Amino acid sequence: MVFGPAFIGLTLILKVLCPLPAGAGCFADYLAVPIFLPLIFVYGIVGKGLVMIHELWFVVLYWSFVGLLSGLIFDLRTRQSPY
Repeated sequence: MVFGPAFIGLTLILKVLCPLPAGAGCFADYLAVPIFLPLIFVYGIVGKGLVMIHELWFVVLYWSFVGLLSGLIFDLRTRQSPY
């Protein structure tokens, strides 16, 4: 569950520390597209009114859920000790 906020926070910090002007090709610009990609699905289901107000919360919750599921998969995949 720490994956989502850490991923978004790291991208925002990289964007703030980028010495180039906006849209000039910082590394954080390429991370922004996959971060906000789930919003297209949410816009289609819920509509733009509610999503526009709480956009960042939808993104953080989505990536937290993805991190939770991937952590659960890796936890279940590891071999259990017989003791």
